[in-house]
Amino acid sequence: MKRGTVLVLLVAVLLISQGAERHEPHQESIDWKAQGFQKMHATAYCVGHHTANGSAVHGGGCACNPHLGDLAIVYTLDGKFLGYYECNDTGGTQGLQNGTVIDIYRKNLTQCQMLMKLLGAEQKVYVKWIEGNG
Repeated sequence: MKRGTVLVLLVAVLLISQGAERHEPHQESIDWKAQGFQKMHATAYCVGHHTANGSAVHGGGCACNPHLGDLAIVYTLDGKFLGYYECNDTGGTQGLQNGTVIDIYRKNLTQCQMLMKLLGAEQKVYVKWIEGNG
């Protein structure tokens, strides 16, 4: 079974076992740090054919420092759920290398622009990292 499939199945099992629902909490009601989230700068990319681990680029993927984790759970600063992202790429910028940036893959430039507009001027997100076995 491919690593990405295993990660997706792991998240599904965790959500089902915890009875989790996808809802958009109010920022004031969550202590993000206590829940294991960190605030990070976010960028978006839509170019390239293969990731650093050799797989094809795809929706649901992101570039990040590989030591942070294998899967990222991402929320906007106002508590909107952005998704689960498989960390399968590394990128070459200093921010990605030092772990202060997450670069989220989108299919095209329009989707990248829409994401950045959603994030607003600060362009930051809350990220929780999940480690895998890879």
